[in-house]
Amino acid sequence: MANRPNKDPFFAFANLDDREVELARGALLIAQSEYPELDIDASLQQLDEMAEAVRSQIQEAMPPEQRVAALNQYLFTEKGFTGNSDNYYALGNNFLNVVLEKKTGIPITLAVVYIEVGRRAGLPLVGINFPSHFLVKYQLEHLEIFLDVFEDGVCMTDDMLEAKLEANFEGPVRLEQAMLAEATDKEILARILRNLTRTYTLLEQYDKAVTASERITWLLPNAIGDYRMLGYLYYKTHAYSQSITAFETYLRLADIAPDTEEIEQNIQHLQRLLARLN
Repeated sequence: MANRPNKDPFFAFANLDDREVELARGALLIAQSEYPELDIDASLQQLDEMAEAVRSQIQEAMPPEQRVAALNQYLFTEKGFTGNSDNYYALGNNFLNVVLEKKTGIPITLAVVYIEVGRRAGLPLVGINFPSHFLVKYQLEHLEIFLDVFEDGVCMTDDMLEAKLEANFEGPVRLEQAMLAEATDKEILARILRNLTRTYTLLEQYDKAVTASERITWLLPNAIGDYRMLGYLYYKTHAYSQSITAFETYLRLADIAPDTEEIEQNIQHLQRLLARLN
């Protein structure tokens, strides 16, 4: 059954202005659905303490490369954070509290740790929605340093970025500037939620998949493809009226969707189901 927005604390968070959104708090609110007893403030305090340790190692005259090296040294060497290559698709890799506890995760959740510790320590860090492999960027005026936090914060050259693309897509892919676009904090959280939607769907935990998918549309009301997925998930949970609404929203936002005929047939099928139920 679809969640009621006013009963989900993430709804109010998702409707905050972009400037008011706290990335770590959002990631912890997502995790709290799986871990109801999670103490969000305690986890935020943990990030504050790590940032203070990094700040103490950064001198004002340090160039950006040395600031990044100090953050890398602390997180990946001293604290032992690492990419979870052995169990990449484990559900826990998507939850910030689990990553903080086990010190291992996937690119996007490690990036949340990296960005939030770095920002608190005064480093200008943003997320990058690189295809199939989330990155972090240190940006200061005209300087851009792309970092792969899944690989201990290594600095990525254009050649390395192209090699990563080819490895991810198993073939030659040309690096385009759009692939290095900055992700807002809401977009980062939406990407985590898409991971969860896919994982819960594979596990056939459709109620949880619906929750994750709904939250994406709260964060990004114009995210076209997410309404299509939400329509299918509502169908799986027998929320036929909500499914119709999600599919209709998809068609409205897409304007001319390549699968318009298929979606319209789905809507007609759902309308017949509702008519029989009534």
